[in-house]
Amino acid sequence: MSALIDAIGALIIGGLLLLIMVNTLFNIQAQSVDIEQQLILSQVSENIARIISGYLSLAGAGEGGAVLDSTGIHRLRYIANDTTFTSTLKTFDIVQGDSTQFGFPLEVYVDGNRELGPFFLSEAMEITYFDENDNEITLTNGFVTNPDIVRYIRLEFEFFYDAFSPPDIPGWLRDDPKNRIVLWRYFINTYL
Repeated sequence: MSALIDAIGALIIGGLLLLIMVNTLFNIQAQSVDIEQQLILSQVSENIARIISGYLSLAGAGEGGAVLDSTGIHRLRYIANDTTFTSTLKTFDIVQGDSTQFGFPLEVYVDGNRELGPFFLSEAMEITYFDENDNEITLTNGFVTNPDIVRYIRLEFEFFYDAFSPPDIPGWLRDDPKNRIVLWRYFINTYL
């Protein structure tokens, strides 16, 4: 009889150990997927930031007057040559759209045609404007009233990736991988 009790006890302990091992393997797999997604997110967001920074470096190129036009907290519009070899001025727009189920769409337009995007942000993009004396420019109704005095900006946005998690965990409990990018862009062409 004691051998039977010993066998049942060993079976229970062995079953618990197997459950612990399977649960540990599942958690390791989930962490592995999240780490891989974070690496991909970092690479993608870095590439997007590099491209947007390249677009911003054109601000004011070939334009003798105002660089910025119709700028606000979620939109940046400026005029520039698209290359140094043409004299054609183009209008560039970096725009964050309204919130959707996927996040806030970030898009880049050139002369009204979408060039990039949408890239979805986890939080609303923020653009802060500064004058030549390093003073932050206050916005009126969400827009810069005098875009001629803007010399540089701080563009802040955050990309995210849906984390690997069981479907029964609500979204507010999940910790999705995020990557915050802050770009400082001086409009060097306004100084020339």
